[in-house]
Amino acid sequence: MHPRSEFLPAASKARTFSRLQEDILRVFVYFDIFKYPLKAEEVYMFLPSNSTSPAEIARACTAQPLDRIVHQKGDHYFVADSRGSSNFLSLRLENERRARTYLLIARIFGRLIRTFPFVRAVFISGELSKGVSTRQGDIDFFIITAANRLWIARVVLTAFKKTFLLNSKKFFCLNHFITEDYLDVTDRNLYSALEIATLKPLYNIRLYDAYRDRNSWIKDYFPNLRSSTGRDNGIPSRPIVQRLLEAPFKGNFGDRLDLKIMELWKKIWIRRYSTLPKEKREALFRCERF
Repeated sequence: MHPRSEFLPAASKARTFSRLQEDILRVFVYFDIFKYPLKAEEVYMFLPSNSTSPAEIARACTAQPLDRIVHQKGDHYFVADSRGSSNFLSLRLENERRARTYLLIARIFGRLIRTFPFVRAVFISGELSKGVSTRQGDIDFFIITAANRLWIARVVLTAFKKTFLLNSKKFFCLNHFITEDYLDVTDRNLYSALEIATLKPLYNIRLYDAYRDRNSWIKDYFPNLRSSTGRDNGIPSRPIVQRLLEAPFKGNFGDRLDLKIMELWKKIWIRRYSTLPKEKREALFRCERF
């Protein structure tokens, strides 16, 4: 489905909105699900059209008839009278303050994760990548590994979490893994586009840019996004400890071991989530080589 038609509020049928106001309202309705007021420049970033500017968006929000639906408080805008929306701004500011602390913690763990075998890039995903962190939230890491070594990297990181962090996910949630030789995202929808667009790189800017460029289809949803950071820090040097840990797993032995671990995880997920339909389980716990 085209992004322009995914979120069209019923209110737009009762009033005459400009095309820009319709697009703005779609953005607000989507982020209202997460109780997330927006600044004009944030609306611009996630707008499904590109013939405008943050200043025009601010003017459109205060113009009729959109001003009846979208309210302003300071430099933030939000859908009015929506599930206690007047409290959303204070909630966002509180979550932003918490996120600043969590981001410092994420950077410390990111430096640690980059030393693990076959880790090639580390990003922040989830709510922290949007600049907020709720009381119940955790720190989600998106990790890119070497080709055909994803499962070795995953099992080592999981073992570390279980052994040294007592399996706590609060500051060490291994949210998503992919390999550097397959960066394409197959689930091309608004949610996936938003997650890709808001990833924050901790390690390996070059691979981060390659991932964003490979998934340039997100521009269909967010045409105002830049394709990449524009920074080229070169190929990062790999830590010596990482090279030493990888040495035993080179060649065919590493290939076979990685494949066996993948098959083992498939069996674990089938047993652990046996009540889920096969299609849903495979979508939630994708486990394959390309």
